[in-house]
Amino acid sequence: MSSSLSALEHLLALAEAMLSAAENSDWDLLAKYEADRRALTDSLPNNLTSQLAPAAAVRARTLIENCQRCDARIRPLVEARLNELRVVLREV
Repeated sequence: MSSSLSALEHLLALAEAMLSAAENSDWDLLAKYEADRRALTDSLPNNLTSQLAPAAAVRARTLIENCQRCDARIRPLVEARLNELRVVLREV
């Protein structure tokens, strides 16, 4: 497996871990995984997938789309938590 695909596999693993943490309302763990993912993405070159063979490029696209699906499922969970916190803050 190419280093590009390995990096994308790791990104997906972090996205899945973030989703699990959000589903379990473990916001500290979610934040830790998000920081890990941000550090990894910041370290990746802009042309990460530009030199991939066609089959590897398809796999890379699938990995990226799966990361985006995780993000789409995390977002409403985080928004719900933020709404809960807003209510609590108004009560204080």
